[in-house]
Formats: sequence, structure tokens, C-alpha cells
Amino acid sequence: MMNLILFIHQAAFKKGVILENIIDGYFDGTKRQTLRTVNALKEKLKKGAGFTKNEIFILLVDSRSRLNELTSLIDLLEGKRIILILPDESKTTLSIASKFFPRFFTFVSETYNDLCDVLHKMTKQANINTN
Repeated sequence: MMNLILFIHQAAFKKGVILENIIDGYFDGTKRQTLRTVNALKEKLKKGAGFTKNEIFILLVDSRSRLNELTSLIDLLEGKRIILILPDESKTTLSIASKFFPRFFTFVSETYNDLCDVLHKMTKQANINTN
């Protein structure tokens, strides 16, 4: 079973509720954990023993300052399947985001159709690999 780890900072609560509702609606049988602080995400990543190949980290980055803050965790995120949700399409934001080597990135949205399509493919692929 796929385990989705969402990082939605407490300051991005309203944007996060939209994302959580969409994820819960489309991926009902999937285990989901939401982390609301950078420290909580850092602690989760440090628990390397709890890491499984069936984890996908979805990081909702609500501002460029939050993106800069998360760069301190790049080493801990290495080798993880990461999806970034970015605050804007500026060259600076995209340049910083590329350092995470995400499997996919998109932008803050009301629907996240593109994210759901990618997650569906990733979870389907994971199910094939575990059977």
C-alpha cells in the first residue's frame, strides 16, 4: 500500500485543506500522514528506518521563503520520491525547486488534476512492483 506524506505548513492551512480533501477523495485506500512544521518533516526524514519504498512525499510550498527553508532538508530528502507544489512559476523558484530532484512539480491550485494524474500513475506502478 502506498503511504503519502504531506507537508503542509500550519501557515498554509487553507491551501492545505483543499489539497487534503482532494487527496482523500481520489486516493481513499491510501494511507496519508500530514506534517505541519518543518521540524516535524525533518524528524520524519531522520527516522530512516521507517522509510519504505512506498512513500511519496508531497511538499506544499506556500512561499519562496518556505522553499528556502526546506532546502536545509535536501540531504535528508535524497533518494525519496518527492512531489513539489510551488507558490509561483518564477525562474528563481524553479531553480531552487530543481535542487530537490522532484519526480514532479506543479503549482498551488484549486483542483490539482495534474497532481492526481501523476499520483495515480505512481501508486499504480508501486502496486505492480509489490505484487
